Amino acid sequence: MKKILFLLAILSVGITQANNGKKDRTPEQIASIQSKKMTLVLDLDSKQQSQVEKLLLVEAKDRKSNKMKREDREKLTEEQRFTKSEAALEKKIAMKREMKSILNADQYAKWEKMIAKRSKGKKRGGKHRKGQDEKRGNRN
Repeated sequence: MKKILFLLAILSVGITQANNGKKDRTPEQIASIQSKKMTLVLDLDSKQQSQVEKLLLVEAKDRKSNKMKREDREKLTEEQRFTKSEAALEKKIAMKREMKSILNADQYAKWEKMIAKRSKGKKRGGKHRKGQDEKRGNRN
């Protein structure tokens, strides 16, 4: 019995640490992984990969520095929410312009499709929501 409890304790610690590993990634690690994924999908050359990685690093650092807790977000006034939304949209526009200058036309078109697919999933509630729609018979 003691052996089983000991194994369960070790397993739970291992699982907890594995889950925390994803949350505690540095902006540098995030940018590196994202740029490598994009290199595979878009067939970027080494110059493009380094430019994209720099751009993603700036974005990851910005995202980490601006991250707010749920309670803090709920305390924002309507004006503050508007300002944050407007700033986020400005950043997206700047990112899009930068990517357009780095990628060729085919890569940029493919990248836009990737972004559109990702944002469409968020609007619908992600994978979980999609599964619920299919169970109800609401397929689009």
